[in-house]
Amino acid sequence: MQKFMAILESKLMPIGVKLGNNRYLKAINKSFMLILPLTIFGSMFTLISSFPITAWTDWLAQTGLATWLALPSKLTIDLISIYTVVSLGYAFTKEEGYDGFAGGLTALASFIIVTPLLQITTNQDTVVTAVGFDWLGARGLFVAMFVGCISSLLFIFFNKRGWTIKMPEGVPPMVTQSFSSLIPMFLVGTIFLVIAYLFSLTSYGSLHSLIYTFIAAPLQKVGGSFGGMIVFTLALHVLWFFGLHGGNIVNSISNPFLMPLALENLAVYQAGGVPEHIYTTAFKNTYQFGGAGMTISLCILMIFIAKSERFKTLGKLALPANIFYINEPVTFGTPLVLNTTLVIPFVLSPLIIQVLAYGLTVIGVLPVLIGYQIPWSMPPIISGFIQGGWRVALYQVFSIVLTFAIYYPFFKVCDKQACLEESELKENV
Repeated sequence: MQKFMAILESKLMPIGVKLGNNRYLKAINKSFMLILPLTIFGSMFTLISSFPITAWTDWLAQTGLATWLALPSKLTIDLISIYTVVSLGYAFTKEEGYDGFAGGLTALASFIIVTPLLQITTNQDTVVTAVGFDWLGARGLFVAMFVGCISSLLFIFFNKRGWTIKMPEGVPPMVTQSFSSLIPMFLVGTIFLVIAYLFSLTSYGSLHSLIYTFIAAPLQKVGGSFGGMIVFTLALHVLWFFGLHGGNIVNSISNPFLMPLALENLAVYQAGGVPEHIYTTAFKNTYQFGGAGMTISLCILMIFIAKSERFKTLGKLALPANIFYINEPVTFGTPLVLNTTLVIPFVLSPLIIQVLAYGLTVIGVLPVLIGYQIPWSMPPIISGFIQGGWRVALYQVFSIVLTFAIYYPFFKVCDKQACLEESELKENV
């Protein structure tokens, strides 16, 4: 066992560290965090307007409020690619020490340039040019991430080469800053204009269509599959075992695949359809509650089963935070890092719960989760009810009971050892 762990440590830790420090993944992850308030805002209004009470939805429709309550989601979730490309350009450029605001604007302009325009003829035979919503929502997220990173790299490259307008002393800083970004922004925009033109000559018509067909859709299919769920879950918990923040590392890789799927589910639900994608960010957050390892059950064990004072105290301190998905106190207080006794339940608990949930969803016992963008720290049972109704909330209760049973025999070994250490300490005193 120790030899196997040593091999894993020597092979996985360098990969985990490298991925965790990757500037592209860090920028993408940070961009999602920056726009989280917007997505929560839009999702909350979707929840309000479609709350599963017939009398409520009928009243909203009769009064005309349903139309107004649909606007926040339409102007946030359905425009998620716009917000993502701006926040990504800002985060990437600022992280490299350059003007984040200018980087965000450059990324936004580049994204709009490569987005195909619609030519609409009105009843008065007037032609209106518009940007459609098709590529501004979840379907355009991959292009938003691609354009955000590439435009920022180019913007930084031109700044490093000194291709900027330098104003004389005495000019207000705001004016100086604006003119210093002019040439890099112009060059980046021109490059993406050429790209948009070249793609318009192909059978795909746009960069969006090509990337979605050959990159986004296949990757989402793999990442959102049953196998993807197994790989992401195992990787997250193995990294945590070795002391690396598995959530930050794995989520930065998985979220670009899984978030668009959750947003597509939400869009389908808003349109009155039935969501199709099972494994999404909503699935992961709903069925892996209480932080990595589903340690909420371990905290309950410590409070009610432990005989050692050490674990009783730790459980009481850690459980309140653990309910809100913050499990660092129990992870490092137990500790779970490099703990060969508890590694099996730590890895197996979330894996078993998610495999069961996936299977029950396939056979129709559990519903496909809606994909509301609720706070990641939303307590279990409440999060389950919001995402899928009473059946999902009940499954979360069952999950606590099942993981309690999985942790129990392994924790008893740790607790017995802690009791012996406390007894020896008392005797020495």
